[in-house]
Amino acid sequence: MNFYEVQVIGEDETFRGSKSRYVWLFGGIFIFLCLLAMHYSTYISFLFSNSEGVPYTLISYLVVLSVGPFMTLIASFDIVSSETETGSVRYIISKVHRSSFILGKFLFLFLVFIIVSTGITLINLIYQYSAGNSFQLENVVLFWISSSLYLGCFISIFLFISTLSTNNKISFTMSVVFLGILIFFISQGNESYLKYITPFFYGIKIWSS
Repeated sequence: MNFYEVQVIGEDETFRGSKSRYVWLFGGIFIFLCLLAMHYSTYISFLFSNSEGVPYTLISYLVVLSVGPFMTLIASFDIVSSETETGSVRYIISKVHRSSFILGKFLFLFLVFIIVSTGITLINLIYQYSAGNSFQLENVVLFWISSSLYLGCFISIFLFISTLSTNNKISFTMSVVFLGILIFFISQGNESYLKYITPFFYGIKIWSS
């Protein structure tokens, strides 16, 4: 692996890649959905027994937990398989190491979703300040770190699936099947399976304690 090659691949994906535009678009949609959730949470504030007002950080947490996997799936499922399908990956691999190619793709996606997590965190802080809620730096930092790691884990999984797939249809199908199985286990009350694929499980335990 060559770190210069990783940097080149990452910069190319970020500023000139064919996927760059719509990955940033979905990142913006993700932030907008979280904004809507926090904005309309004031109408269901009676559901929260917290006397300090609406727990915006918890709401942000739940949005990232539920929407994040779908957003990362859409952004990641064809990141490698599309180039495998067109054959362009053979030309790229002849110029750079495979590990540099894959890591550069990952860093591009991870950078986008770290920025998304940062945007959601800032919106969370704005709503807390406007509502007069007490500022809890520990919870905010925990949210930012946990959400970034959580999204990064799903990016890694879907990138791995994309690397194994020969075309976009196979990659998308395998990614959806994986996500469906995960949702099935969670819906059956087996949320402990989360701890094997994501640190977000431990964040949930902290919030519920």
